[in-house]
Amino acid sequence: MISFGCTNPTPWDTFRELPEDKLGERLDVILERVSDPGRTIFNFHAPPHGTGIDEAPALNADMSYIAGGRALRPVGSTSVRAAIQRVQPLLSLHGHIHESKGALRMGSTLVLNPGSSYEEGILQGAIVTIDDKKRKVKSYQLVNG
Repeated sequence: MISFGCTNPTPWDTFRELPEDKLGERLDVILERVSDPGRTIFNFHAPPHGTGIDEAPALNADMSYIAGGRALRPVGSTSVRAAIQRVQPLLSLHGHIHESKGALRMGSTLVLNPGSSYEEGILQGAIVTIDDKKRKVKSYQLVNG
């Protein structure tokens, strides 16, 4: 498992944000260690850009919601997307965008964002069963508790 907590820039300018070029450079250094992509799991905070699991409410310049928060836009990382496409790990786990719970395939990689409802006191997560012999995700379930 390779974990990476930095994200691409957000309107909130937090301490874990990096410009995409710097994010990509740091990911490249980490990904050099991947010797067996079929057994590798990414645990990256930022989701891949343009995948539907990275959609957040669009904001005006004053940080107010456009269309009352119903207008969504992709805000994930292009560097994370490129890393998944290049390495094709077995599984890629993400968070960061709480509103975008979901699952998808990028090539042979299962990509998950369980979402978050922490402000409501609800823990959301993913239960994943891996068939090690077949090197495949046997099943997964997005859960609330």
